[in-house]
Amino acid sequence: MDTVVIFSIGNPGPVNRHSAGHLMLLKLMEHYDASPLVKGGKGKYSSSQVGEGSVIFAKSNCYMNESGQALKDFTASERLSLESIIVVLYDDFENKLGKVKLSPFKAKESHNGLKSIYQFLGPSRYENCFKLGVGIGPKPSNASRDSMASWVLSAFKMDEKQVLVTDGVELLVMYLQEFLERDGHIPDFNKFNAHMTKVFAAR
Repeated sequence: MDTVVIFSIGNPGPVNRHSAGHLMLLKLMEHYDASPLVKGGKGKYSSSQVGEGSVIFAKSNCYMNESGQALKDFTASERLSLESIIVVLYDDFENKLGKVKLSPFKAKESHNGLKSIYQFLGPSRYENCFKLGVGIGPKPSNASRDSMASWVLSAFKMDEKQVLVTDGVELLVMYLQEFLERDGHIPDFNKFNAHMTKVFAAR
């Protein structure tokens, strides 16, 4: 299998809902005993690797709407081949807290970080780039653009963060292990997500 990159996006600074991807990346690194993050690309990203480097953890140090630039700098600096698999770890406000969902990218993303990533990708990388959302919802009902922005930038409550770092991390590890065992080949994402939810519930 080619190199797999787990690339988290979020804003710099303290952990909040919008930077849940960064929080979960650090927890994954703990689980896999990865080396410490090292800055690269003029500080636009930090990266780490597991063992011989078949799995690389990387973190955008840019603001959310600049995520594509951070990923661009990372792939260029690391000289990643087009066959390398990239999994973007992000906060999914459409999903319940701690739930995980793997999906392909689409042309019209509602998440600013994913929009930025999609603009960078280009046709040559679409097939090998996926998004792995970690639920931070439920989002506020009937939220305006301003209230939604305030909500995603708010800090997690203690009990919410606990759900993320326990059930959320456990599920995320299961997803990643299954993904690696399948060599990144997921013919049906709906079936894959349903399978993982079932396996997690039966653990």
